[in-house]
Amino acid sequence: MPTELPYEEKELLLLIAQGDEKAFHAIYQQYFGKVYAMALSYLPNALMAQDMVQEVFVRIWQNRAELHSIRHFESWLIVITRNLLINELRKIYPPGWDPQQVTTTDLQETLNYRELERLLAAAVEKLSTRQRQVYRLSRVEGYSHREIALQLGISVDVSREHLSKALHNIRSFLINNYGVMGLSACVILLK
Repeated sequence: MPTELPYEEKELLLLIAQGDEKAFHAIYQQYFGKVYAMALSYLPNALMAQDMVQEVFVRIWQNRAELHSIRHFESWLIVITRNLLINELRKIYPPGWDPQQVTTTDLQETLNYRELERLLAAAVEKLSTRQRQVYRLSRVEGYSHREIALQLGISVDVSREHLSKALHNIRSFLINNYGVMGLSACVILLK
């Protein structure tokens, strides 16, 4: 779940450049959802998207000494993610790749994930209008609580409260209505 940053982003980047792991964790929490959503939209399954998120943040940590000079961190992060995705997609779909050669296992993984996405969509539709708005802005669009508050004309605390209730309601809906499959959806989709 994205969290409000305890410092201004520039301060966090300076702390990370100095090796501060707590500051790094704060940035990770803030941008995990955005990077994951981006990876998930291009990669064939959730596991690969999760691996991509880890790779992006490993790169950030490896290049932490330069972080203090970055003027627009989010843009820089998106460029890193995009470049890593392009490299990964080139590995997955090399030149001359034939979609007819997709294996049954690949197809099954994609279908399983699509089913989990369908379950999540059903759970999201059961939320109140405001919870649905906050959930989508946070989890789909990757907005921070501050950005959500500004866009919806609510306080940051109210944004947090709506997201917390939305996640609780989604988990309850999935587990109550779909049992083990719903629990799987919670673990995979609600990180």
